[in-house]
Amino acid sequence: MNNIFDGLKFLFRGGFMMIPLLISSLIALTIIIERWKAFHRQYVTPIDFMQNILGKVREGKISEAIGICNGKKIPVAAVMKAGLEHFCNPMAEMEIAMKNEGESWVPQLEKRVHVLDTTITIAPLMGLLGTIMGMMGSFKALNQSGVDDPYAITGGIAEALIATATGLVIALMCVIANNYFNTLVKNCIYEMESAASRLLEERMGSERRES
Repeated sequence: MNNIFDGLKFLFRGGFMMIPLLISSLIALTIIIERWKAFHRQYVTPIDFMQNILGKVREGKISEAIGICNGKKIPVAAVMKAGLEHFCNPMAEMEIAMKNEGESWVPQLEKRVHVLDTTITIAPLMGLLGTIMGMMGSFKALNQSGVDDPYAITGGIAEALIATATGLVIALMCVIANNYFNTLVKNCIYEMESAASRLLEERMGSERRES
């Protein structure tokens, strides 16, 4: 417990700007945890999902395939459901329906990720502002105490640099998380496009078999 208090005491030696820096770090950490859970639990496509859907399509059981999609609240299932509901319509209409459904999922996939991008920019700036404010205080103390107390400036600057270091650490954490989630978003978009292409291919194959 003492180590925790010592750590907090050390951080707050960085000055007033440590408060918004710590708040921004908590917000960023909350978003990282929430997005990680969403991508690794909520948006995961089961391994046999596409095989089950395409198998039902080959058997002509479109309604059963739609029922399988209804049981999954994932992007791929939504795209497949949109295509299956227009399976008997013209090919272009079916393709547009899947495209529109896929595009409607993109904002949900990118939800709150832009906050990390903003934090990447403002965290180092807040840290730099905190350091400048600390150095201004150090020079003020130097004017009051004179050169007889060198710690008045060196110690003050060392403490002020804590704000810059904290801002850089927060920005680095957000850069890694932002790039990681952007990659996951791109993978989900590719997965939806691939699923739509496979369903269109299956429809063309069934039409060839019937002709």
